[in-house]
Amino acid sequence: MKHRKSPYTSTFYMWKGIAAFFYSSHLTSFHSHNTIQLILDTQKDFRFKTKNSGWSTCKSLIIKENVLHQLDTNGSVQLIIYLDAETRIAQSIKSKYLLKNEVQPLDLNVFHFVNSKDLQQALLMPEPSVLESVINKVLACLSLEIEDVRTDQRILLAEQTISTTHPEDITIKSVADKVCLSESRLRSLFKQVTGVSLYRYMLWNKVWYATNQIMAGYSVNEAAIDAGFTDGSHFHKMMVQMFGISPSKFLKDNMPDNLVMCDKSPLHFETYVYRQGKNS
Repeated sequence: MKHRKSPYTSTFYMWKGIAAFFYSSHLTSFHSHNTIQLILDTQKDFRFKTKNSGWSTCKSLIIKENVLHQLDTNGSVQLIIYLDAETRIAQSIKSKYLLKNEVQPLDLNVFHFVNSKDLQQALLMPEPSVLESVINKVLACLSLEIEDVRTDQRILLAEQTISTTHPEDITIKSVADKVCLSESRLRSLFKQVTGVSLYRYMLWNKVWYATNQIMAGYSVNEAAIDAGFTDGSHFHKMMVQMFGISPSKFLKDNMPDNLVMCDKSPLHFETYVYRQGKNS
C-alpha cells in the first residue's frame, strides 16, 4: 500500500545562495525557478522536458534560471539543488555548461561526487550540515574548483554498479566481473580505496534502496521486502544499526512543507507554475 505523500519531499534546507532537498513520486506541471537548478538522480534515472522539447531521460541535469520545464521522477529519487545565479560558483558552472544551452544533461551520476553512505546520511539525518557537505562536493567538482580525488575508476564503477542495481541482483562475483577483477582483489581494493568493506557497502545500498522505495510511495514493510530484507522489522533493525534512525522517524522528520532556514540571509527562491498560458 502506498503511503500518503505524493510527491515525497525531504526537508527543504536553505543556505545563503543555495537550497536543496530530495524529491520523488511526482510528475510536475510546467514551471520555472529564479535559480539555476541541478538535478541528480540517486537510483536510476528521471524524465525531463521543456516547452520546446520532448521528453528525455537523464541521470543528471543542469537547468538555467527561468526556463519552463517539467520533471517526472520516474519512480526514482532525485537530489535537487538550487543556486543563486549571481554567485561566483553558479557563474562558474554556467560558463562551463550553459553558455549555448538552456539545459545541459551530464554524463555523470551523483556517485561521481559522493559515496552511497554520505548520500544516505544526507537524506536520513535531520542535520543540514550533512547535506551541505554533500552539496559542496558536488558544486566543487562541477565548478572545477577541485578535481575528483577518487581516481580508481574500477572502484568508482563498482560503487555505481552496486548503487544503481536492485540489491537482490547484486553479488560480489557480478561486481568483480563488471570491473574485471577477482573477487578477492576487489574486496581488498574496495576496502583500501573507500575505507569500508565491500559487504558493508552492499548492505548500505540495501538500506538505501528500501529508503528510496519509501520515498517512491511504498509502505515500510513493502519497501523492506522489495529490498531483500525479511520484513519491516529486519529493515528497521539494520537502518537503526547503520544510521541511527528508524524508517518511522525518517518519515516523521520529513513532514510535508518542512522548511529549515540555515542562514540569516537565505537564498531568495521563487517558483512560477505555468497554467493555461499564464504564470502564477
